[in-house]
Amino acid sequence: MESSSNNGNQGGCGGLQPNVLFLLGTLGLTSCATAMLCAAIMTDHWEHVSWNYTKIQEIIPNSMRRNLSKDLMIEVEDYLDEYVIRIAVKKVYEKDPFTAVFLLPMHGGIWTLCASLTEEQVQLLNRVGYNQTEPCVNYLPPLFQRTEEPEQRPDWQHRMQNLSISCALVCLIILGSSALVGAFGVLKHQISAVLVTGVMYLLAATFALFTLTIIHFKRQGNKSRGSSSRNLIDCVELPLGVSASRYQQILGDGVSPANKIALEHLYRPVWADYYPARVYTIGWSLDLGWGGVTLCVLASVLWILLSKIMRYNPISTSLLA
Repeated sequence: MESSSNNGNQGGCGGLQPNVLFLLGTLGLTSCATAMLCAAIMTDHWEHVSWNYTKIQEIIPNSMRRNLSKDLMIEVEDYLDEYVIRIAVKKVYEKDPFTAVFLLPMHGGIWTLCASLTEEQVQLLNRVGYNQTEPCVNYLPPLFQRTEEPEQRPDWQHRMQNLSISCALVCLIILGSSALVGAFGVLKHQISAVLVTGVMYLLAATFALFTLTIIHFKRQGNKSRGSSSRNLIDCVELPLGVSASRYQQILGDGVSPANKIALEHLYRPVWADYYPARVYTIGWSLDLGWGGVTLCVLASVLWILLSKIMRYNPISTSLLA
């Protein structure tokens, strides 16, 4: 009698064990998916901007023939072993340029783009005119806010960038809400809450997919649109009394003006000649985001299956017992 009783208890525990393991596996996969997606969104290594120095050397002769004043010349210099390039305009008989831009390597996230420079490198560049005090540029500067003038409205790239930011924020909100709803559903054995958690994780994966797709096509569009950057810099008027650093991004990603003179219409086309030498590469944050989306979809399926299992097996009761 005692032996059969022990066998019955072991059989009961053995019957619950797969369900408990399924719950633990679901929680583990969900934690990994949430951590990966949140880390991808919050980090700023979605893309890297660099400059092809060989391509710059090929552009220099054509840029030199640009129709500037006879007493002006263009000077191209590299610093930090070709890591940073300075394009300067100076007078023929003067040693120091009166305006210049720096072509910087940068790394960016969903809403910021930061120069890939150490403090020591910045101090060295300060000696040759680099004066940007803020290492990062926001993708939503006041310049691109909606205005009444059609020619001053942001182009499709900046509109899509704003949309990607919105999708990323919605994704973070859904992930936080899913964690609360899922914990409530498991602890209180609320099958409907568990089912809703699965749907919410699928929704979070959908918004994250929108963000990843927008970022992908944003850079693909940069490669094909050619001279549209010139059109942008030629049509935008700069308000008076505004510092050059505030409108750093008007010259394009990775281009930092040494002073406000670099933003004048006469010189902006000079810098635009070198835009084809810009190289965009995918960063590890984007790969982390794709992994997070995949795990979110899998976690969604597991949560939906978990709701079916909980309908017939009180998993939470066995855990709390």
